[in-house]
Amino acid sequence: MGVFQAIHRSLVAAAVMALATSAKAAPLEFSIGLGSASFATVAARIAGELGLFEKHGLAARFIVMDSASAATTALIASSVAGAVSGPGELVVAQARGQKVVAVANTYAGLSGSLVLSKAVADRLGVSPAAPVAERLKALEGLTIGVPSATGAYTVAFRSAARDVGANVRFAYMAQPAMVAALESGAIQGYVGGAPFWALPVVKGSGVLWISGPKAELPAANMPVSSSNLQIMRGYAEAHPDVARDLAAVFDDLGQALDTQPAAVKAIVARLYPDLDRPTLELLFAAESPAWKTKAPTTADMVREIAFVKLSGVTLPQADSLDPAGLFLHVGGP
Repeated sequence: MGVFQAIHRSLVAAAVMALATSAKAAPLEFSIGLGSASFATVAARIAGELGLFEKHGLAARFIVMDSASAATTALIASSVAGAVSGPGELVVAQARGQKVVAVANTYAGLSGSLVLSKAVADRLGVSPAAPVAERLKALEGLTIGVPSATGAYTVAFRSAARDVGANVRFAYMAQPAMVAALESGAIQGYVGGAPFWALPVVKGSGVLWISGPKAELPAANMPVSSSNLQIMRGYAEAHPDVARDLAAVFDDLGQALDTQPAAVKAIVARLYPDLDRPTLELLFAAESPAWKTKAPTTADMVREIAFVKLSGVTLPQADSLDPAGLFLHVGGP
């Protein structure tokens, strides 16, 4: 009898262990709103394709939205668990009392580039290779499409144009709509991330006027990051392990860019099947370094707050924001 009891206990213990292992292995569903389908937000999708979310026990689901503002709004409304959005949206949300925090940067620097229609560029009489101040002055009176009022693209180019005395009109629209609007003449140019800025340039109907990834704008008009992964502070406090796992995903992506660049490039090709090989090679070489990011710091957030103030949006509460409270202290120094 003792032998059978021992066997029974062993079987029960094995069953309990199997159940515990199964429960532990079940990934946590985590929905992420993306502010666009551009290269500015694609780091999260690349990480998903590489299995990095699953590695950390998460089952990520991505929903592409019209703008960074829409993504952060969806986060605040609890429509998604996380959002890949802009630091500008983060600052504005906190200034308005919404406890949104960044858990990881997802694109370093400015991802947006300004493209003009070729007809407009030819008419301006200014070379695309002229000093940036001259190219900015040439935008006087033009209507330029941008994704949102508070986005990094708008703030960067509006403040840079204003600094040289150029009055530019901005029209807000989703990035996929910008190419058609340019071709129809509804706008004279637009600021978009890759691959959207490249499409008319490759076709010959557009001219790359000012490059964000090449940091052609003055440093004073540039953000630290174009996008970061945002979650609500209440969620982070209730699930600190998830916050750490999310940060670890993007640490791992940085390593993958060093050790598996061909695999990452192949994923980008799958995610953007309409890109021909030369365009893919051009964009990957120019923009993939921006996906290797560092964890947010207090100094970064000081700069991001100052960057948002360049927008001219009235945010009295921004002066009282604690820069250290804009991000979670996980995933790095």
